[in-house]
Amino acid sequence: MLTNQFRKSCGFFLVLSILLTGCGDNMEGFNFMNGSNEQSHAINKENVGDTNQFTQYGFERHSKKESQEEEVPGYAVYDRPLLAESISEMSANLKNVHDAGVLVTGQHVLIAFEHSSEDREAVAEQVRKTAKSVVPDYYDIYVSDDVLLMEDIESFEGESSRDIENMRALEQIIERMKNSPQGDLANESAQND
Repeated sequence: MLTNQFRKSCGFFLVLSILLTGCGDNMEGFNFMNGSNEQSHAINKENVGDTNQFTQYGFERHSKKESQEEEVPGYAVYDRPLLAESISEMSANLKNVHDAGVLVTGQHVLIAFEHSSEDREAVAEQVRKTAKSVVPDYYDIYVSDDVLLMEDIESFEGESSRDIENMRALEQIIERMKNSPQGDLANESAQND
């Protein structure tokens, strides 16, 4: 019998494998793993017709010698726009949620949404859990039903995460988002223990 934790782990890795970085149209064939033009095998929305890629296990093995011979060791890069798109679509499909804008950075997910529920806390928790089901656990997730924040987070689309002014502005938006219901954070932290 499979444990609940094992099922969650399998689900997480399935979603994670679906959302790994793919090459954009303007960088076709460019492999970010080693900076070459070798074929990339990353999954993205461009090749969703091949359903076998979503059910295959992933395995790799490298010796110390092989990994030291690489000029740039391999690493996974998350496609932030694709993550944002996925979370936004999933959130907009939730009951009582009509619109959802999502910004994904290297450590934060910010979601502003419009809803028609009297229970702000419950909707915030649903939206939060939706994002949590998609991104790695180290991401901080902030939600807000203040629709004005949607335009604020949208203004960061395509901006660099290395810009100090952007980071400061983002921190201010996060502080504003914290004024909105965030869902049951106590229950969430108890589940992580």
